[in-house]
Amino acid sequence: MLTSKAHRLLLALLVCISSLLCSCSSIQLGYNQADFLIKWWIDDYIDLSSDQVRFYDQAFPVIAKKHRQEELPKALQKLRILSAKLDQPLLIDDGVMLVKDIQSFSRNSVNLLLEDASTLAFMLKANQMAHLENAFVKSNKKYQSDYLKGTPEEQFDHRVEKVIERAESIGGNLNKAQKIQIREIAKEHLMDMSIVYQTRLFKQQLILKTLKQIIQDQPTPSQVKTILNQLLDDLEFGSTKEQKEFESNRLMNSGILIGKISQVFDDQQRKKSQVKIQNWEKDLQNLIQHPKKY
Repeated sequence: MLTSKAHRLLLALLVCISSLLCSCSSIQLGYNQADFLIKWWIDDYIDLSSDQVRFYDQAFPVIAKKHRQEELPKALQKLRILSAKLDQPLLIDDGVMLVKDIQSFSRNSVNLLLEDASTLAFMLKANQMAHLENAFVKSNKKYQSDYLKGTPEEQFDHRVEKVIERAESIGGNLNKAQKIQIREIAKEHLMDMSIVYQTRLFKQQLILKTLKQIIQDQPTPSQVKTILNQLLDDLEFGSTKEQKEFESNRLMNSGILIGKISQVFDDQQRKKSQVKIQNWEKDLQNLIQHPKKY
């Protein structure tokens, strides 16, 4: 069926589910509305045809049921382990492992989609590739406005504000000294956004090239699955030595950032974080026990 990590066509379910799990005030509400949200998101990128909409409507319930049965229990177990650790500041290794767990959850979710992604790839048309290219251009303009506007110092300040907002969404309000500490941590571990942006552009071109190749060559379903699996590997881990080093560094720095911010929290903020994680656990438990009927 569909798939994408941060604006990638064939990885859409992963992005939406992961985003819903991480950011919605109610995981249950977001997850149960995923069929509509994902369809809306994909249509914005490729302008779904009526045949593709019918295919989506038939395929999504099967995949969603399997994801709920196979992946949500794993996510629930990981949340329980994380919650138990929040009595104390997280170690750096804990932060890195958390990022790896999210990456693994995401990839396992995507792997459920490969069969349907192969079918959808056969249904793509040249005009949809043009639509996708335009959608990438539009999203890149917003990305530039959000992250690359102003001087390097202004860009950094904006990113630090975002990091602090996310930290406060988990642990509650931070005092001035804590914000200064997080700023110093960010100086060391936030990636260069100009490089991140160039990596983003490269991945978009790789997606377009791969999909156009499938449209042109019309390989067998098994070959399409192999092609898409390789695309996923290249997007996640990099396809050159330099890109592989970059993706590895990004993973490590993300984990270190999480671990060090956890160490900035006081006992009350750690307790609040623990309660939030436990509420997520309850949401996941309810989703597992009470599946949606499509």
